Amino acid sequence: MAISIILPFLPLIFFSSFSSSTIDRLSGSSSLSVEHADDVLTSPNGDFSAGFFPVGDNAYCFAIWFCEPYSEGNRTIVWMANRDQPVNGRKSELSLRKSGNAIITDAGRLTVWSTNTVSESPVFLYLHENGNLILQNSEGGVLWQSFDSPTDTLLPQQLLTKDMQLVSSRSQGNFSSRFYKLYFDDDNVLRLLYGGPEISVYWPDPELLSWEASRSTYNSSRIAFLDSLGYFSSSDNFTFMSADYGERFQRILKLDFDEEIENRRLVTWVREKMKQAPEMSSWIEMIIDPKLEGKYDKGRMEILFEVALKCVAEDRDARPTMSQVVEMILHQENDSELV
Repeated sequence: MAISIILPFLPLIFFSSFSSSTIDRLSGSSSLSVEHADDVLTSPNGDFSAGFFPVGDNAYCFAIWFCEPYSEGNRTIVWMANRDQPVNGRKSELSLRKSGNAIITDAGRLTVWSTNTVSESPVFLYLHENGNLILQNSEGGVLWQSFDSPTDTLLPQQLLTKDMQLVSSRSQGNFSSRFYKLYFDDDNVLRLLYGGPEISVYWPDPELLSWEASRSTYNSSRIAFLDSLGYFSSSDNFTFMSADYGERFQRILKLDFDEEIENRRLVTWVREKMKQAPEMSSWIEMIIDPKLEGKYDKGRMEILFEVALKCVAEDRDARPTMSQVVEMILHQENDSELV
């Protein structure tokens, strides 16, 4: 069962976990093939798996996911190696080289991803119980780990530092990198940046000074983390606790996908206009496309906005169902015709 809490820019998701074990480590000059469904690394506690994950028609990425699906057939991805360069569903593989490097090759034997590591001693790849994929040599030295190169997700025990960033995915079903980035800025403040055609800081409010947003710029360590109980802390003084803090769930802090963030930006902008102009007709004029030049039915527009705002209520349980939406619109239409 999954419980989610949506924050202004990212959700905390909690999962129970259970899975059977398959391969515990990759060693020597061995490989994992995209063509073999059983070629999957599994953590010792059975919480996480790593292998090739389908992301489209004959397209696969090497990923880490929770073994327990959040719904029928749906896995929660927590990391991807080649999110922006999927490989073919035939002859692609992840392999270990004698040189100490781990690589992903496509059907044409083109290297699409690599750990860029070298070792004189034998290496092996394994999945830790905390979800960290680790490449280690026989002396116990860690050559590479997925915790140092996150995609859009932070796991408990994983640090977000000045050299890292979380990058949003395009949509719920498209894992490619998009425009929103959670990172530490040069002033030591944790920020959410929109890096699209017009670059802008989305959070905290760019119109506020750091201290006005309750942030500190004096701690240059630039470290943030989520613990296993649901507490998030950042070196710039930003903290929060999940509503069920202390409960034992599998937790992740995930940067929402672009489509969802864009929807929230629009809703926030509309609500700000509402505060500026309490009269409905006034704030509607502020948000309607000026190209319409006032050529629209103001009464019907008010009805649509009233229903739309109910559909994006912060309390999800208060949002109407689709049948209720249709009923509200028809009811309002009938009332307007009687006037």
